[in-house]
Amino acid sequence: MLTAEQNYHLLQEIEANRAFILMAYRQNPKLLERAEPRIRQLFAGSNERDPLGGGDPLETHPSHAPVPPAPTFTP
Repeated sequence: MLTAEQNYHLLQEIEANRAFILMAYRQNPKLLERAEPRIRQLFAGSNERDPLGGGDPLETHPSHAPVPPAPTFTP
């Protein structure tokens, strides 16, 4: 079982990996064309003239809210 701090670091790593993958799709339209439908949907409504958009397509999705800082524990 992971501690709260380990869970927090794991969430930070997952978020960094997600950001990297989304950046790759933004920078490579051919990659996005071959992506799964659910990935393409993330970018579909972000911007009519630029389907890859300039911002994070998941930025406003509630399940992808920023992770709050880890609480500090003092003995």
